[in-house]
Amino acid sequence: MLTPEYVDIYGGSLAVLEERLQFLTSLLSEDEIQRANRFHFPEHRRRFVVARGMLRELLGQYLNLDPMQVQFEYSSHGKPRIQGESSLKFNLSHSQDLVLYGFTLEREIGVDLEYLRPLENASQLAQRFFCPREYEVIRSLDLENQKKVFFKAWTAKEAYLKAIGAGISGGLDQVELELSLEEPVKLRSLPSPWSLISLHLHPDYADAI
Repeated sequence: MLTPEYVDIYGGSLAVLEERLQFLTSLLSEDEIQRANRFHFPEHRRRFVVARGMLRELLGQYLNLDPMQVQFEYSSHGKPRIQGESSLKFNLSHSQDLVLYGFTLEREIGVDLEYLRPLENASQLAQRFFCPREYEVIRSLDLENQKKVFFKAWTAKEAYLKAIGAGISGGLDQVELELSLEEPVKLRSLPSPWSLISLHLHPDYADAI
């Protein structure tokens, strides 16, 4: 049973059999189906459907509801939450064929998951979007390690911005981190109520909660 002292985390694959896909599709609301249909590529539609269908299954278990009865509302920046007053908070992120979910009671949560895709301009992106000290750390590394540390930082920043409901429009350079190649990412500039962890869900992905 979830209590305010704990965070429940689930990670899984979005690669499902056709029968499972059809079932998860049947759980979605009309507006979710419309959102899915706006994706241009079939694999993007499929990932969205599976991620949202499994989210409904998990929320149905927490709320003791049929998954189809779960109703969402959205913040001004698009963060989903349970419609009406609810102490159950959640967040999700998916990238390629993996998905990450986080659930809490009476506290906000943000999660982010990113596939470590090829990235040859990590240093330039860090200079543009990150804090100066973070950029200097990334710039000092070789190209492969620049990519790894860049995504470590990106997921940490986005997870926090999602937790406060801002999304990346809240400013990636407003969240300062202590970065290194070997050590876990640490928060440098955030208030003490917030904490940051990484699960290392898969060696080809970066993640943050």
